[in-house]
Order: sequence, then structure tokens, then C-alpha cells
Amino acid sequence: MNKLLTIRFIALLLIVFEMTGCSTLFGRQNQEEEIFFDSNISNVEVNCSGKRIKTPGALPLTQSRNHTCTAELEGYERNVFEIKSGPSWPGFAHSTALNTAAWGWWTMGIGTGVGWLMDFMSGAMKNLKQRHFQIEMKPIAEKGTKS
Repeated sequence: MNKLLTIRFIALLLIVFEMTGCSTLFGRQNQEEEIFFDSNISNVEVNCSGKRIKTPGALPLTQSRNHTCTAELEGYERNVFEIKSGPSWPGFAHSTALNTAAWGWWTMGIGTGVGWLMDFMSGAMKNLKQRHFQIEMKPIAEKGTKS
């Protein structure tokens, strides 16, 4: 009877330990990266996913998804651009380390593969592809003038 309790306790410990291994469970897909914005004209208002900053400045943006941004300043054309997110080596390394440490060793690598799949689908393996944006603002052409 005592042996059965020991086996159950070890199984419970392994399950708890396994669940802590995945980058998704650590919330890596919700982490933010600082993205720096600058422009040829100062005080351009940049709006990305509801967050605003005036150039030059930086915004923290979620690393696991794309962001559509606008840059606006009175008297200048509106500039719309996208910040893309995608799989990255740091995300892959983080996922591999956690999944292998937690459950890859006792499942002969199968657990690491399952963890990779879960982390890829959740976005925990992603990072933003660009961290610095130089925005080129163009003046609005006045009506009646030839360029």
C-alpha cells in the first residue's frame, strides 16, 4: 500500500514538473518588446495597437502578433506600416530548453516535440522582426501647385 502512494506521489510530481516546462505556460507569448520609433520630423504621433508615442520614443508591443501602426502629424501625409512577428531563434531556444528540461528527458524527446507544437501555435516562439523604425514623413501637397 505504501508503494502505491509513493508511485502516485512521483506521478503527481512529474505531471506538475511537466506542466511548468512549456514556454506557453510561462506566458512568453504575452511578453512585450521595446520598439523604437524615430522620424525625419520630431513630434510625429505613432499609434500601434492602441498605444501612442511621439517621436523619438519607444513603445512596448506584444512580441507574438503583428501590429498595424500609423504615424501622423498635421500638415503631413499619414503613414501606415506594419510590424511583423514571426518564429525566432530566441523563441525556439527558450521553448527547447524548457520543454527538454521538463519532459523531454523522460519521454525520449516526444515531450519536447509536443511542447514545440504548443509553443509555435500559441506564439511563444515568436518575436517582432524589427526593433527600430525610421519614419519618413512627407508634406501634404497644396492644391493648385505643380510638382
